[in-house]
Amino acid sequence: MMTFNLKIVAKGIFIAFCIVIALLLLVEVADRALFRPKSIFGRTVKDFERQKSEIQILFLGQSDMKRAVIPEVMSFKAYNFAELGESFIETYFKFKYYIDEMPSLKVVVLPLPLGSFSSFRTNRIGTKYYSYGYISYRDLWELYQIKGSRVIRQKLASYSPVLDPGQLRAFWKNVRRLIKKQPIEKAVIQEGYHLLAFKGIVNEKMALRSIQRHFQGHNIFDKDLLLYFEKILTLCHERGIKVVTLTTPMTDYYIKHAEKYITKAALYDKVFKNPKVSPYIYKHLDYLDLYAKDHALFIDGDHLSHEGATLFSKRIASDLSKVIEENKKVS
Repeated sequence: MMTFNLKIVAKGIFIAFCIVIALLLLVEVADRALFRPKSIFGRTVKDFERQKSEIQILFLGQSDMKRAVIPEVMSFKAYNFAELGESFIETYFKFKYYIDEMPSLKVVVLPLPLGSFSSFRTNRIGTKYYSYGYISYRDLWELYQIKGSRVIRQKLASYSPVLDPGQLRAFWKNVRRLIKKQPIEKAVIQEGYHLLAFKGIVNEKMALRSIQRHFQGHNIFDKDLLLYFEKILTLCHERGIKVVTLTTPMTDYYIKHAEKYITKAALYDKVFKNPKVSPYIYKHLDYLDLYAKDHALFIDGDHLSHEGATLFSKRIASDLSKVIEENKKVS
């Protein structure tokens, strides 16, 4: 009979552990060196950091803002620093990281779509917010007190794509692109706005699919999202920065079904009658149904196409110019 050798087993476990650690580090180094700087997020951050000291108006938020605003068509210095899938929690930490490095900043524009505070947005913090240093260890403790061990798992997942299924899929997709000599991510960056290389599908079925995702859990006014929305407003108020909230255009398909969960009136009532936040909102711009029936200006139920974003950006430019001028008179 073979005798059980504890030293050999321990040695084998140690070697296996070293191989796993080496694999984690190898994939992380490859991702940082080859793919992350070429990602849409990486290019957006690099472009933002290059001009952050000159920016007067900063657009923040998630995909509805990202797809709606092209700062290039505006006459003032602006930047679209929104990110797909971002919640007010992520927005707060990213904004806090940069706010004191933006001496020219006068106005922050925050999104206020129908699903602004829906709890589906709090399911996870994107690993890139840890990777870019926006969430410190002190911040991690703050988040842990709110969300528990989930944030620790997400923090650990930020150390290597191997630890996160979504990151790992993206990593292997980029490896295939590299082998085939294809661009890592094709989108053109325009002052933070990125121009999509495809045409979307606009119909009632696709709008319903988006709504089912946006209102998962049926917690329409998540207390954590409301808290971090308030924190963003407080950051701006303390530095004399005006906050403008913006409801971007959506299709009639999306509005019709989203209002089964929450009406525009209920959303506005929750925000603009809230004494903790309403005093810090300088102006609200409501364009929810501006192009509702003009489906050619959308790529899906709730995101504008490049043509739609161009028209809309020119439209809101005059509104925001007035805010800049009013701010100059006050100062």
